[in-house]
Amino acid sequence: MEALVTIIAVGAYAERQYQRQDGTPEYFKSRGVTMKRGGDVIYGEMTGELASKNRETVYDTNRLYVAKGFWKHRTWQDKNGEERHENAFYITDLQTL
Repeated sequence: MEALVTIIAVGAYAERQYQRQDGTPEYFKSRGVTMKRGGDVIYGEMTGELASKNRETVYDTNRLYVAKGFWKHRTWQDKNGEERHENAFYITDLQTL
């Protein structure tokens, strides 16, 4: 997906350690971005090297940006056995217009 957006807010860069299936430690890197597209407010997340590369980037809330990314869906059962759904937007590129 590609969208023309304005940025409302940007979260802090975060690294969270986890263990890979082979037992070696790895870090999940992320930085969240709240964007507005028309009347819609979208939360997206930069992950991995993109997040690391943009850990210090300051985004201007008065500029237009082109946000590129993809939606990911997951389904799970909650503690009451109800089926739940979640959509997440992962940013793959965020550039000024």
